[in-house]
Amino acid sequence: MRFAYPVRAAAALSLLGGSALPAAAIQLTPHRATYAVSLDASKPGNRVNGAEGQITYELRGNPCAGYSVQLRQSTDLATEGGRLNSAVTTATWEDGDGNAYRFRVTNALNGEAPDEADGVAERKDGKLVVQATKPEAGTVQLGTGVLLPTQHVLKLITSAEQGESVLEAPVFDGSPDARKVYDTLSIIGKGVSDAKGLEEAATKGDLAGRMRFPVTISYYERGGDSQTPDYIISFDMFDNGVSRNLKLDYGEFALRGTLTAYEALPKEECAK
Repeated sequence: MRFAYPVRAAAALSLLGGSALPAAAIQLTPHRATYAVSLDASKPGNRVNGAEGQITYELRGNPCAGYSVQLRQSTDLATEGGRLNSAVTTATWEDGDGNAYRFRVTNALNGEAPDEADGVAERKDGKLVVQATKPEAGTVQLGTGVLLPTQHVLKLITSAEQGESVLEAPVFDGSPDARKVYDTLSIIGKGVSDAKGLEEAATKGDLAGRMRFPVTISYYERGGDSQTPDYIISFDMFDNGVSRNLKLDYGEFALRGTLTAYEALPKEECAK
C-alpha cells in the first residue's frame, strides 16, 4: 500500500501551450502550514481502521527567484495486517516561468529503504524533457502542454478568480517514478470569505477575511483505460496559495488534513 501527498500541493500559471500568464497577476504567499492527519470517517475503509499523522508544507520564493517547496508527511495506519507507517519527503524547485523544475521525492514504509524519484525537467522547443537519476537514469520527453506543480496552483487560482468551475490539465510533479504524467480534472466552487467553519489557524494574519475556493482534483494516469481516478484531493484554496480542509482519497480509504498551524514567511522583493 503506497500513498503520498502529491507534490502540488498540489500545480499553474502557464497556458497549455507552455506560454505563461503575467507573473504579477497572482502573488503566492511564502508560508509554512502544518496539518493533523486522521482517517476520514465519512468514507468506509475495507482494510484501514484508523490513521494519525502530520503533514508539513513549506513554500518559499517568488516569480523572480522561482519557488521551492519542502513537504513532509508521516502517517501511521491501523490496518487489518497491523500497523503501517509511511514517511514521505519532497523537495522541489520550479522557476517562475514554469520552464525548469528540480525534484526529489522519497517514500519509505515502516522504516525500510525508501522508493526514490530524482531528476530535473526543462522545456525544450515547447516540450517538457525529464532527465531522471532515480529510480532509473534516463531521459523521457513528456510532450507539450504539461504543467508543473506551482504552474498548476497558479492556474487553479486564476480559473477560480475568473469564475471558471472546471479546469483540465496534464501535470508532472516527479512522483512516483520521475516520468509519470497525470491528467487532472479540477472542479472549482464559488469563493467565500467569511470565517464560518474555519480552524483558528485559518482566521489570523494574512488569512483573515481572505477569499477561498473549494477545489476537488481527480488524478488519472495518462494513457490508462480506467474511468476511475487513481486518487482524489479536495481542499479549500485561499487566493494566495494556502490550503485548508484537506481530503486525500486513495480509493480504499481517505485521510483528512486539518490545518493546525500557519506561518507567513518573509517575502523577497521581485520586479515581476
